[in-house]
Amino acid sequence: MNPPADFPVAGARLRAACDADCAALAELARSAHSHPWSERQYRDSLEGGHATWLLESEEGEPIACCVVSQLFDEAEILDVAVAPAWRRRGIARALLQQVIDRLPDGTSRLLLDVRASNEAARGLYAGLGFVEDGVRRNYYPAAGGGREDAILMSRALQRAWQ
Repeated sequence: MNPPADFPVAGARLRAACDADCAALAELARSAHSHPWSERQYRDSLEGGHATWLLESEEGEPIACCVVSQLFDEAEILDVAVAPAWRRRGIARALLQQVIDRLPDGTSRLLLDVRASNEAARGLYAGLGFVEDGVRRNYYPAAGGGREDAILMSRALQRAWQ
């Protein structure tokens, strides 16, 4: 499934990830996050039925990924990663909009949490219509063995049942 023509990477392909992609997803996460998901975590997520989207370049290079859990009428973004070489091009915004557009009908709300220190991501999410709902104190592991707060965010969706 190809993103729209105005997607920030010409020739990019967005597809559902499969078990064979787990090593590449973990490598992408290691390049993108201070506390990345492992290959096993991606595999467990796929086995658990989470929608796992992989964005690839025309040459098949992993650019970004997004993992979404669906429970009844709510969905939650569990992981988003963009390879450092592909950042600052609007890819995360475009990827998330594609993921939102592909949520099942009847999805009324999309949830996520983000590190309090990740101001760029918080700005991105706010720009996509997410609002801050609360804080989970000391949720994320931080450098030096410390902990960091998670900001809880959500976006109401207008998706009718069909």
